[in-house]
Amino acid sequence: MTFSSAHPIIRAMELLLLEIGTEEIPPSFLDPAANELERRIRALLTEHEIKAGEAEVFYTPRRLAVHFAEVAAERPARTIELQGPPRKAAFDKDGKPTRTGIGFARAHGNAPEDLGWKKTDKGEYAFIEKQLPSVNTADVLREKLPGIVASIPFPKTMRWRSDKTRFARPIRWLLCMFGTESVRFEFAGLTAGNKTHGHRGFGDKPIEITTPGDYEKLLLDHKVVASPKARRQSIMKEIAEMATGVNAIPVEDPELVEETVNTTEFPVPILCDLQPEHLTLPPEVLITALKKHQRCFAVHKENHKLLPYFIAVADAPNCDKKTVANWYEHAVGSRLRDAQFFFDADMKKGLEPLVKEEKRVTWIKGIGSYSDKTEHLRGLCQHLAKQVPDADAETLDRAAYLAKADLLTQMIREKEFTSLQGKMGGIYARLQGEPAPVADAIAEQYLPATAEDELPRTLEACLLSIADKTDNIIATFLTGAIPTGSEDPFALRRQATGILAAILDRKLPTDIDRLIDAALNLFPTPNPYHAGRIRPFIKERLQIQLGEKGIPYDIVGAVIETTWHLPCQALASAKALLEFREQAEFERLIIGQKRVANILRGQDISGLPDPGLLCEPAEKELWKQAQEIEPQLDKAVKAQAFTRAIELLLSLRSAIDRLFDDVLVMAEDEKLRTNRLQLLGYVRSLFRKVADLSKVVIVGISTQRAQSHGSAPSQVPSDGSTLEPLNP
Repeated sequence: MTFSSAHPIIRAMELLLLEIGTEEIPPSFLDPAANELERRIRALLTEHEIKAGEAEVFYTPRRLAVHFAEVAAERPARTIELQGPPRKAAFDKDGKPTRTGIGFARAHGNAPEDLGWKKTDKGEYAFIEKQLPSVNTADVLREKLPGIVASIPFPKTMRWRSDKTRFARPIRWLLCMFGTESVRFEFAGLTAGNKTHGHRGFGDKPIEITTPGDYEKLLLDHKVVASPKARRQSIMKEIAEMATGVNAIPVEDPELVEETVNTTEFPVPILCDLQPEHLTLPPEVLITALKKHQRCFAVHKENHKLLPYFIAVADAPNCDKKTVANWYEHAVGSRLRDAQFFFDADMKKGLEPLVKEEKRVTWIKGIGSYSDKTEHLRGLCQHLAKQVPDADAETLDRAAYLAKADLLTQMIREKEFTSLQGKMGGIYARLQGEPAPVADAIAEQYLPATAEDELPRTLEACLLSIADKTDNIIATFLTGAIPTGSEDPFALRRQATGILAAILDRKLPTDIDRLIDAALNLFPTPNPYHAGRIRPFIKERLQIQLGEKGIPYDIVGAVIETTWHLPCQALASAKALLEFREQAEFERLIIGQKRVANILRGQDISGLPDPGLLCEPAEKELWKQAQEIEPQLDKAVKAQAFTRAIELLLSLRSAIDRLFDDVLVMAEDEKLRTNRLQLLGYVRSLFRKVADLSKVVIVGISTQRAQSHGSAPSQVPSDGSTLEPLNP
């Protein structure tokens, strides 16, 4: 029997539009949710083999929408071939179907006489043809879209009905159109149709959509800019033009731009006046008050001096701009008068008295007060200063002493100014006469606050940041609040990443292992179980960071195994290993180190070999060469000259190969065997000053090929080891 697939008939492509209308969704939820909606619909279409073109996501505070171009109206009917059991199992010697063949045919809804066979690259197999019916796209959407809408992930959801329906905010309408027809699925007590809604302040009456292609224009006619990209461009263009009108530049703030994009449906920038007396506040306070309280943009000159204007972005089409400006000016003025009061009170009291009040404020329950935190910082900064010769220990200690005082100021205790912690401490310190390096270190102690954030600019700020984050990680681990899976409520992963980023950026000789010990010693009775999980946690973050720098996973594993506690050394040795990786000599060296690792696995050895027991020329030569290179190797490692260090290790390759060829390591004589294992242990210790090379993968090297470098393939290696496959 021969088989041929029927040619499917291709129907027209249609536009697909889905919109979920809601109450106002929090701004940070919108972009991830809209993109996830697009991803899940595309996955649904792909799963059902329905072709779809480009997609565009739309969102405003009151809607999530996705528009697909050129979606196939159906998956056409077609014939497919299914491979079954081998021919000899499916047919008897007379060519009739066996019970196995009949079972295969019936399992797919076919009769035994439909069974045929074909010759394949792997032999002769039974085949059947199966007719797959067409799949109507509208039917798939009608059935599956309710589940997709219900499954969109949000940081928080709410219920507004008596059933278990949850969403970011209550859903008020559903629109779903495929071509010119509505896809009428049901969800949350609503039936999807062809109606949307315009701006709440512009009538908010249902708007009928006749085709998905009209969606964006019809909404714009009803004062909704559906595209976040279009809103972003409009906001940035108009605030820049308004600022230019008063010879100013808007203070750059991408985060505020995104927030205004996500809190408006029809953004209307409005230039407002700022009372000149408010310009006496520190710029950081004024900018933060405008941003956090009213989502407004400050403006400044090219020299960054603030001017007595600000720009509000109202979500109010056809508004009276003068009236709206007056409202913003009144609200902002009231908030800035509060800020002035806090600032004056804090300046009058000073930072030093607040340090003494830290005893009454809990840092972490069960761990201690902010006074304890301050003492921890001073101790860790002292430890770090000893490791970094260029650090000013006196400046660092003073910064650590004052670092947490601003948390008790009236300014920082006010909710909308908490983001200025550290920065306000630096401002107050400078205004109260502290040296600039002290003030800068206090101001930058929390950097980097995010993965994209800048690093501290001064060495003392960098060390204070490392001390602070290390103390936070240790203390939180000791309470048992250890990150698991996606749960990391205290952002410990981010803080660990910040520590490593600062060390690598500054090329600091910081020993993480010793730093952890120093931090643990500051706590009276650290829980050994929780304390034991800190080092693997830091190792994991370093692995990720090295991987992000383009280091292959096996090289990362090799350096992490030996030098995780010295991040700069780990990175430098990884880069050097990467340079040498393509050399044939390096490949042979790796094979040798894998054999050393296999031999020493499970062996309890310590100490150096006894030269008097080295009786074979090969082992004497390896001992001699290894001793000769050790001082040079130590010097190269100390200088982080890892190219030179690897060259020295490569010089041992021939001697190691001769040892495996000529010497039986696992000798019957116990003294000889132990001495030879100690020799290999000593050689391995030299290599581990750079990395554990046995972790490096050599792609395509088989066990047999590896054996050819040390013993005949047909024999057990003379050293008694077993060789593991080197394929990844």
